[in-house]
Amino acid sequence: MALISALLWFAVILLFSYRFYLHNIKRPPNYPPGPPRLPFIEDYGLLLLLNHRHLHRAAYKLASFYRTKILGLSLVGYPSIIVQDGTIARKLLTRRELDGRPNLFLAQLRQKEFKLRGINFIDGPSWKDQRWFFLRHLRDYGFGRRSEQYEREVEDELHRMVEQLTSDQRYEYERDFIQPDEVVKCPDVFLIPLTNIFLQLAIGERYDRSRAKSLIQAGRDGLLFLRNADDYGTVYSYFPWIRFVYPFTSKYNKIRGGMMGVCQFLETIINKQMQTFDPNNPRHFVDVYLREMQNHVPQDNETTFQYDQLVLGLADCLLPSTSGTSVQLSMLLERLLLNPEVLKRMQQEIDDVVDRDRLPTLNDRINLPYTEATLRESLRIDTLIPSGIVHRAQQNIKYEQYNIQENTLLLFDLDSINNQTDVWGDPRTFRPDRFLDETGSLVLSKIVHSRLV
Repeated sequence: MALISALLWFAVILLFSYRFYLHNIKRPPNYPPGPPRLPFIEDYGLLLLLNHRHLHRAAYKLASFYRTKILGLSLVGYPSIIVQDGTIARKLLTRRELDGRPNLFLAQLRQKEFKLRGINFIDGPSWKDQRWFFLRHLRDYGFGRRSEQYEREVEDELHRMVEQLTSDQRYEYERDFIQPDEVVKCPDVFLIPLTNIFLQLAIGERYDRSRAKSLIQAGRDGLLFLRNADDYGTVYSYFPWIRFVYPFTSKYNKIRGGMMGVCQFLETIINKQMQTFDPNNPRHFVDVYLREMQNHVPQDNETTFQYDQLVLGLADCLLPSTSGTSVQLSMLLERLLLNPEVLKRMQQEIDDVVDRDRLPTLNDRINLPYTEATLRESLRIDTLIPSGIVHRAQQNIKYEQYNIQENTLLLFDLDSINNQTDVWGDPRTFRPDRFLDETGSLVLSKIVHSRLV
């Protein structure tokens, strides 16, 4: 009897172990190469062990170890594919089936009530409605197209920034990032002009120096969010409960607090515009959206045009155009200071083409190939978001010999793509000439590759 009981227990344990192996360790058929799934922490824990600060570098190590350009992982319940090659990335990014977005906790914590809102982190009909509306109507005010008025506004902001830097700092907040020994803090110095440029698109007005402290604070809140979040959704997307455990509470509060600060700033400017809103006389993009909120006929008793959707939609435009661009400009300045020969050549080209009594405009772009090459090289070598925005497969597809199952996460390792030796030769070297041919003209093939940045 004891023997039978022992055999039964052994069979149960064996069956349990086999089922555990099938559901938690065994890789799906025709899945890209990668490590076996570890129990509970799966491959996300392995990435943290390899490089907890830069997960994209950990993924690159694994891809190199398995000698693959398409790495297959499992990120705590999410089958995931990480692409390390630019050609493959461009092919996959054209597939509409991969346009989805995962419902990660990082996307939820951006909203007060933890609802999915905005443009960058949603999919489905709501994403289509919001993306079309934002792109269509922001274009009317200069976004994404040539506009002489918009260019004049940008030029005016640059003049005002120079004036602020060269005149006495009459406001206390200015002395925080403009030092008396002619030292300025980056990226703070760029936040005011960049945010004012955005505001002129959104609400048709700008903040003067007396009110610009709130622009600095909004930009810093955006930076707080960007610096503490990561491309993989942070550990909170896979273990949401860990935000209550020290020391993870501190970083969570920075992410959440930074985003709430940005939203509060946007709510303030939206509420002010609502006080004088006239649906028959829209003055700017926010008015156009408010009018759509009134007139839109909802489907299935729920409209996608809501107040909190406007706030997060604007946040998805504000963060990259202000906080993100300010960091990219700061890295460009650093590269130029470290490479004075590039700075000198770039300045000489501008001096030869542009009169000293004006600023360069987009009309000068065709005659400034080295300047454009320098900007593209900066974007390439200092990739702002190393793995881009996470995509989700909305249905089963096949790419070459690999199966990509529905709800698989896809990350495109832009940092690795921008450092491919077979494309760039010496990718770790800051060399703008790589974008130029022997005649000094821009190389179109390199420009196409760099557009994944």
